[in-house]
Amino acid sequence: MHEFALYGQVPRELHHRTLQQLAGYTRMQPVDASEIHLVFKARQPPGLDKLPSAGGNQGVLQPEVQRWRNMLNASLYYVQLVGEIMPAKSSYDKKASTQNGEVSMTNGGSGGDAKPDIHWTLEFRDTPDPGKQAVSTRLISRTPLDDGNLVTFLDHFGYEYVSRYMLTGSKFYDIDTTLYLHKVLVLPQTSVESAMTDLSFLSNISELPELDGSGGALLQTSIDVVDGNNPELKDKATRQLLALKEGFKQAVDLTPGDRLALDTRLIVNRRN
Repeated sequence: MHEFALYGQVPRELHHRTLQQLAGYTRMQPVDASEIHLVFKARQPPGLDKLPSAGGNQGVLQPEVQRWRNMLNASLYYVQLVGEIMPAKSSYDKKASTQNGEVSMTNGGSGGDAKPDIHWTLEFRDTPDPGKQAVSTRLISRTPLDDGNLVTFLDHFGYEYVSRYMLTGSKFYDIDTTLYLHKVLVLPQTSVESAMTDLSFLSNISELPELDGSGGALLQTSIDVVDGNNPELKDKATRQLLALKEGFKQAVDLTPGDRLALDTRLIVNRRN
C-alpha cells in the first residue's frame, strides 16, 4: 500500500478557524483522534563482522558471500506500534445478570472506572520517493495486532524499544482523503517493560507538554492507495490532493513533506 500526502503548519491563533474551515469543506463535524506511538529500531543482523571484506589480499568476494553481505547490509528502518485510543465505554453499557435475575454492573458500577480501549497496529513507513514530487509518496504497511506482549514480539523479530510520543487532534474525511489536524505531545519516558502498560498520562492529557512550544499544529492530508504503482490510481490521488491544496491555499500552505525529515532509515556504522 502507498500513502500520498501533503503537510501544512497551522499557527496556534488560527487553529480554531482552521477547524471550522475543515468542517465546512468536508461537511462534517470533527472526530476526536488520539494515538500513542511507540518507536522501535531494528538491530543490526548478527554475523556481519564475520563475513570477509573485499579488497586487499582477499581479492574479490565469491558470489554467494557477496549476496549474503548485501542482504546483511540492507537498510534498517524504524517501525512503530501505534495505539489508537478508542472512546471509553461507560460501565452502564456493560451489564450482567445475577443468579436471581437482577442486573448488576460488571465494571464496578461507575462510568468513571471505565478504561479506554486501545487498538494496536504495527506500522512501517518507508522513506518518501526521491526526486521533485507534487505530493509525498511512500510505501506503508499497517498490521493490526491482537492482545499479547507486543514488545517481546518485536524483540524476537530484532527490534528494540526507543521512545514514545502521542498525537492528539481532530480528523475529517472527504471521500477517500483523511485530514488530520493534530499536535505532538511528549510522553513521560519509561522502561521497555511498561511502555505499553503505563497509561497514567491519559487522565491528564491537557497537561502533557507539546513538542512545538509555539502551540502550533500540523495538518496532514493523505490518501492510502492499495497499488501506488498503478499510474491511474497514482494520478487520481495526486489530483485529489492538489485540488485540496488549491482549496485551502488561503488558509494553509500544503506542501510535500521534507524527505530527510520523513526518512525512517537508521544510521548504522558498518565495517567496510
